[in-house]
Amino acid sequence: MITSKQSYPLNEGEKSRVCVDPEFFDLEIYAIYHAIYDLIGEDTWKIVWRVGEIVYNEVKDKIGIVGVEDPFEVLKKLADWLKRVGYIEDIEVFKVAEDEIEYVMRNPIISQGAKRLIEEKRVPPHISTALMFAALKQFNMKAKMVGEPRFLPDGRIAERWKLFVDNS
Repeated sequence: MITSKQSYPLNEGEKSRVCVDPEFFDLEIYAIYHAIYDLIGEDTWKIVWRVGEIVYNEVKDKIGIVGVEDPFEVLKKLADWLKRVGYIEDIEVFKVAEDEIEYVMRNPIISQGAKRLIEEKRVPPHISTALMFAALKQFNMKAKMVGEPRFLPDGRIAERWKLFVDNS
């Protein structure tokens, strides 16, 4: 019998849990989005945004963001949650202007696969971006990425978004 179960501690006082190897997860997400793009092309963006909506609806109660009135606070709470669940090593969310946000992630577990997808002119998963964009909907807001994500040499990835009211 082969066992490769490895447990990692959570926060103090919590039981350990089994975790997925980050390289495996990155490869799996890369392969999924590669395959989706092969099948439906640019319509892959519809999947990216829908996945964010589904995840947001599943976690919003658990992380205490229902009823929070400040969209920036919601984004910061989502960022903290992404760090706590091990999606990223660290994350910072900045208000650049009243209608502009920048966020910088350190070592998100999908960074290598996302970078490859972008280099291959395919649609990357944008897991955290799609989640945060979904959260903005509760404020009748939308965001649009300004340019492409910037992959920095130290493992950080930076994105800038323009915020606007959703009149639809």
